[in-house]
Amino acid sequence: MKTLNLIACSLVALTIASCSKERIELKPQLNSYSSPNAYLDSKKQAEQEFIIDGSPGTIVGNQGTTIWGGKDCVRLPNGDTISYPFTLKLVELYTPADMIYYQMPTVSASRILATDGEVRIRTFKNGTELNLLTGCAGFMVSMPNAAPQLNYRRKFYGFTSGSIVDFTDDLSALGVSSSQSPFWGVDSIGYNSIIERFGWINCAQLAGSTSGSTLTFSSNVDDLTNVAIFAYLPATKTVMQAYNLSMGIIPNGTDVKIIAIAVDGNGNLFSYNQQLIVNASQSIQVTMSQTTDAALTGLLNAL
Repeated sequence: MKTLNLIACSLVALTIASCSKERIELKPQLNSYSSPNAYLDSKKQAEQEFIIDGSPGTIVGNQGTTIWGGKDCVRLPNGDTISYPFTLKLVELYTPADMIYYQMPTVSASRILATDGEVRIRTFKNGTELNLLTGCAGFMVSMPNAAPQLNYRRKFYGFTSGSIVDFTDDLSALGVSSSQSPFWGVDSIGYNSIIERFGWINCAQLAGSTSGSTLTFSSNVDDLTNVAIFAYLPATKTVMQAYNLSMGIIPNGTDVKIIAIAVDGNGNLFSYNQQLIVNASQSIQVTMSQTTDAALTGLLNAL
């Protein structure tokens, strides 16, 4: 009898172990990816360098951004003046593809911005980054646009919030006393204004409210930890990026194009895209598919 009980118990234990093993084996193995930052960096707009070596002159970027400025409006971090020459560096982002490659969303405190472009302007003397002298009216910027909207676009300035660049049109929050109009004017190039702070400058206006819907992202087949996920809102030319697999706030009724980008350990490129109308907060199931650089480039250029 003891032998029979022992055999029975062994069979039960083996059955339980077999079922447990099957359950473990049935658990799906998620596809894993490396950071796509190296790929995105390889596609992003290069930072252009200009040497300003005399009286204030005109600088024209590759995409038409025009800058006028001289040494009288720049200062070393300790407040000292400088002599010529000094270096000006410029990044131009005028398309959603370029904003995605640079991972530069157009959002202000979680509210979406309708944007006509963003640029980054920095100045240096012997490798030391310079500041723009507060109240100086000597640095003027024109951003190209064939149909600028007078008295609608405001100057939004970028600042770092943790590891994320956010935008604000409130210069006092950045410690800058403003004496200029907050709006962009227009000229023969497009938008024109005197700037009051170096760094990221966005030609934009608030397009969303503090209410709306959020999007979250999950997957049954892919580990999304290292997947870069973006949304493009065509009506406002807004680019958003998901952080911690969450994105918002998006006004209800908005047409949204979702684009996800990943690279596996062998350097293969993967993507996912979906177009939807956002009417409520929802979780989007992502399934990455292998793609090519040419196909992904075409997808982003067609946004």
